[in-house]
Amino acid sequence: MSERRRRSLLIILALVAVVAGLWLWIRRPSETVWVVRRDNLTASVDVPGRLIALRTLPLRASYETRVRLLAVAPGDRVRAGDIVAVLDDTPLLTRRAQAEQQLLQAEGTLSQVEATAAPLEARLRAEQQRREAARVYDEVTRQLAEKYVLAPSDGIVTELLVSEGAPVTTGSILARLADTSVLGVSATIDEVDARFFAEATTVRVTVDALPGWQGRGEVVGRGESATQQAGIVGFPLLIRLAETASDLRPGMTATIHLDTIVRHDVLVVPERAIRTVGERAFVTVVTNGRREEREVTLGLRSSGLVEIAAGLIEGEQVLLPAGN
Repeated sequence: MSERRRRSLLIILALVAVVAGLWLWIRRPSETVWVVRRDNLTASVDVPGRLIALRTLPLRASYETRVRLLAVAPGDRVRAGDIVAVLDDTPLLTRRAQAEQQLLQAEGTLSQVEATAAPLEARLRAEQQRREAARVYDEVTRQLAEKYVLAPSDGIVTELLVSEGAPVTTGSILARLADTSVLGVSATIDEVDARFFAEATTVRVTVDALPGWQGRGEVVGRGESATQQAGIVGFPLLIRLAETASDLRPGMTATIHLDTIVRHDVLVVPERAIRTVGERAFVTVVTNGRREEREVTLGLRSSGLVEIAAGLIEGEQVLLPAGN
């Protein structure tokens, strides 16, 4: 190849490189700025949670004996009045027979005293003995009726604390029942969304296992102490359901929906202007060509915009990263 042709080829290659570079420069993503402005934001917040029973009822033995029969198992659904357990009544039958005999004796003694000219003190003592014997008899009779341990309300057996044949004392807990007539949702809400869930706020609740079901609920509790999991800060939230369904069970996955969160006349910037470092949020503020990293406090997010609760003022310019 001649020197002249070599020079021509080099010139052509150089021109190609210049043109390609110019084309890439023209096509490069450009950075833009956003003027901080005020706007109205409307958003929906969805919070995952689980159904819980807001009331758990202990079922107790009314007298000292043994468990004759357990009619349920953990997880069983029961209705009010269903038999949960049967207590052995043999000791009570013996006690009632004794109490009945003592009552008959006391009544006989009182009749004899009243039929004679016995002193007033003797009559009063006989009457007191009859009343005490009647009280003991009535108490044993009442306990006999309680050998059947019944469910006080509709619910689900969550725990059995005894087995058949086991001894029990008066007042000892035999089982626990989750009252399904009063259900709620337990959840953890993000720190940014916590402000929207004040006491008595009305929400919608859906349940994954029942696609066609939707219920109303109300915020009855929001914890003031934050928790942290995987670097995310949240607050405990408790919802009370206004209505339930027979298929709802504690432990089911639920979602809390807050449909109409409206923020009027708040400062907004595009979400892509936000850069996060851990739990902190930053934007790049552009002032007279100079750039400044500034920390901001975020609020509601909606349709690609985010509320700036603190850190910026209206009219300031923030940098939007290239390539977005």
